[in-house]
Amino acid sequence: MTLHFGEVFAIVATVALLVLGVAFVVSMRSRRIVRRHADTSVVKLEVALEDAELARREALEHAARMRFLDQASSILASSLDYETTVAAAAQLAVPRFADWCSVDVLVEGEIKQLAASHIDTPGLQHMSEVRASHNLDPNAPTGLAQVIRTGETQFVPEVTDAYLTAQARSPAHLEAIRELNIRSVMLVPMIARGHIIGALSMVRTADAQPFDEHSLALARDLARRAAVAIDNAELYHAAVAANESKANFLATMSHELRTPLTAIIGYDELLADGIAGEVNEAQKKQLARIKASARQLLSLIEEILLHARLDSGRESPRVGDVRVKTIVDEAIMVVMPSVQAQRLALAAEEIDQTLALRTDGVRLRQMLVNLIANAVKFTEQGSVTVRAFARDDSVVFEVQDTGIGIAPENLEHIFEPFWQVEQQKSRKAGGSGLGLSTTRRLARLLGGEITVESQPRVGSTFRIVLPRAAPAEQVSPQAVAAD
Repeated sequence: MTLHFGEVFAIVATVALLVLGVAFVVSMRSRRIVRRHADTSVVKLEVALEDAELARREALEHAARMRFLDQASSILASSLDYETTVAAAAQLAVPRFADWCSVDVLVEGEIKQLAASHIDTPGLQHMSEVRASHNLDPNAPTGLAQVIRTGETQFVPEVTDAYLTAQARSPAHLEAIRELNIRSVMLVPMIARGHIIGALSMVRTADAQPFDEHSLALARDLARRAAVAIDNAELYHAAVAANESKANFLATMSHELRTPLTAIIGYDELLADGIAGEVNEAQKKQLARIKASARQLLSLIEEILLHARLDSGRESPRVGDVRVKTIVDEAIMVVMPSVQAQRLALAAEEIDQTLALRTDGVRLRQMLVNLIANAVKFTEQGSVTVRAFARDDSVVFEVQDTGIGIAPENLEHIFEPFWQVEQQKSRKAGGSGLGLSTTRRLARLLGGEITVESQPRVGSTFRIVLPRAAPAEQVSPQAVAAD
């Protein structure tokens, strides 16, 4: 069959149109697919950007929260004064994340407001006055009393009238708190060492955003830090009070013991002088032993009195010009009787006659007596040697013995009050255990320090270093530069 040109042309045109139609349909479908994928990608990108922005905001909020809590910890730890610490806890919350904050603690079964802080508005000022004028019942079933009693937080992001009604203690009180226009409330317990010591109360008014979960987390962290700080302040206050009681007791008892002891020494001397009649040699020896024992007991009492004065901060140095050789000779003379009884060699190496310093001579002599007596006490045979010499702007005093020595692990313990080298009950050496502790505290009171070098069964060397000028009289480099 033969096709004419026209028929061929028609067939070709028809095929072309079909191809173009198919291409168009494919193109439209491709465009729809591309558009659909493009729209999906844009949505995903927008979601990713929103997530990134949310993560950025959360990171910034977390960093701000950590900075705030770090600042809060520093402020709360800056003082061990109870009232200062409590006030700081209230002031930290305002205006950082609360319009009003109150710190209430449980004292002998009563809830007491110890501090409050608020932004400067008449309404919140009135709120503080309302809170202060109404005592809280610690057994109340709701509110702050319930939080302190149970240790459970109360979080009210949106305050309702029903909530205010439950907190009110009278119709007048209800009207007063309604006028405050409170929007959000957080009551967070303060717990330290497993004990509820009080609570932080935080309020936002209607002019502010309500509290949220982030606010609650921050309030709980602040309450924990405040609880630890307040607890530490209470413990410190109790320790100071106990220490003062101990010091007062020691001082009182020492005074009471010293009075009759002084009379015993006085009557002993009268008897020894023959005031009541002639005394033979045997009786004089007995009286001498009585006097020696009484003086030893008196020295222990004086040591306890000095320890009590140092403990309470009532000991002040009396500064004057002191000849070093004179002080060393006097200290050796005090200890010499006990040295002779033990058949030890006690001597001072040659000391420069002109060597002097400005310090408290009485306290320096006492320190040297303590060290020499301690050396004699723990030296059964051998010698005790005393040295004194100048070194730069200081004077060094050394007491060296050939006694039992001190174990390395005990070198710091020996300066603790009442600590003894011989810890067993039946120890040979007597004493109160205050001598070295008192000596270190006196050395520091005079601007110096005491150190020790020792080897068991070889001996010990105690070294006191004092400034040649009294601490208050030393000229600082800053003062020289200012002149």
